[in-house]
Amino acid sequence: MENSLGTGFMAVFAVSGSVVFIAMQLHKRLLSDFMKKIEFEIGTAAEYGKDQVRKKKVRFSDEVVELSWNDEERSKKHLSKPAQNEDENLEAMPRNWQVLYKGILKNRNVKGCN
Repeated sequence: MENSLGTGFMAVFAVSGSVVFIAMQLHKRLLSDFMKKIEFEIGTAAEYGKDQVRKKKVRFSDEVVELSWNDEERSKKHLSKPAQNEDENLEAMPRNWQVLYKGILKNRNVKGCN
């Protein structure tokens, strides 16, 4: 009985050791592949170098019209246009929100609504 029990323990030890070894190798391989992928995406991998990583360039259409913010008429129109339902919206808010909102609006008007 003792001999078969010892043989059973040895078999369990050998199988579990093999499973642990295979799991460690698999984990190391997957982690290595994952780290290579991350390094490539970040662009810090030494084997890829800075020259091989393509930089993305933004191109605008020729149809894009550049708006000038120096246009006085537009800025006056934008600054002087009050909210139509501002009083109604303020009354629905709690008192502390009303004070905060009025401060924000006042600050925007002072700074010129950048």
